[in-house]
Amino acid sequence: MALNGIPFSAGDFFLRQRDAEQGWQRPLGIAVALHILALTLSVTLPMWLHHRPLLDNVVTVSLVSLPDPGQEAQQSAVPPAEEAAPPEPAPAPEPPPRLEPVKPKIQVPVPPQVVKEEPVEVKPVSLQPLKKKKKLADEKVIVQEQKEQQRLKEIAQAKLEEKNAQREAELARAALADMIKARGAKNSASSSTSRNSARQGVSNIVSQQYLMTVGAHMQQYWILPEMRQWDPKLEAVVVLTIRRDGTVAKVTVEQGSADRYFDEFVMKTIDSASPMPPFPKLMSENSIEVGFRFRPNEEVSW
Repeated sequence: MALNGIPFSAGDFFLRQRDAEQGWQRPLGIAVALHILALTLSVTLPMWLHHRPLLDNVVTVSLVSLPDPGQEAQQSAVPPAEEAAPPEPAPAPEPPPRLEPVKPKIQVPVPPQVVKEEPVEVKPVSLQPLKKKKKLADEKVIVQEQKEQQRLKEIAQAKLEEKNAQREAELARAALADMIKARGAKNSASSSTSRNSARQGVSNIVSQQYLMTVGAHMQQYWILPEMRQWDPKLEAVVVLTIRRDGTVAKVTVEQGSADRYFDEFVMKTIDSASPMPPFPKLMSENSIEVGFRFRPNEEVSW
């Protein structure tokens, strides 16, 4: 072959033709390289400057260059190779052995053994002591009230007896005056005898009334404690010497009881009752001596 008068072979023609066709590929490669460089800098430069990734995932893009015409021609010149025979199919895998399902063991809950508790014997709480205490307290209150009522009755009785004694004394005095008037005509001897007898009778009446008053006065203080049972046979006789103003001048135990505690309460009663009521005006004595008898649950007597 000849081009512009210059002979060349078919190989030279092919090379020149390839160079002519590849003349545009170099600028294209440079442009692609610049784009890749710009893309790389845009991704890595922020990481260098700020030390933090700009994108979470980096996608790498591969640019495929255009095929070379010479290579295509060579490939077309080469006859196609024979197609390889398809590979023999692999033998089918054996099915896995069938596994029997394992039945889970079901645990039957065993009921816990119930321990039978023996019933605790509850002892009944007796209310008898409380009732007994309450009964004793009520009895004490009743006894105290009865004693207080008895004491008030005795005081009223003593006042009544004192009034009766005064009335009787007035009557005796009036009787004495009438007697003196009736016997005014008799002689002095018989008159004197009658006067003395009348005075003695009046004095005896007044003295008896006074002793009753003193006995009632001491009865107010004659209270034995209930801490024990007192023998009803106990008896104490005490002789008192009482002056006209009621002062107890002397105390003499004429007969003591067999119980010293009883005797002590007798003396305590006399001390608490002193002084005694004063003598009435019709009593001419300056002092009297009288014995008083003390017994359990009985009034003071003389």
